[in-house]
Amino acid sequence: MQVRDKTLQLLEQYTDKADRSAIGMDSPIAELELDSLAMFEIVFELEECFEVELDEVELAELKTVRDLVDRIGEKLAGTD
Repeated sequence: MQVRDKTLQLLEQYTDKADRSAIGMDSPIAELELDSLAMFEIVFELEECFEVELDEVELAELKTVRDLVDRIGEKLAGTD
């Protein structure tokens, strides 16, 4: 599964938004109304699925869904 697809799938699964289809690559992560536990679970699942590790500093820098997807892609490509 591609990073983008898996990330969007997890965000839709954990979000409380009524219209989950509104989640897109440019959606601000802060506006998805995810509590810290949900965000931890999403990141954990992504790390497990793609065998990467994101530290707290990297996570704090992420503003949009695209930032998260791109960061995982960089790790996979070895350009981090």
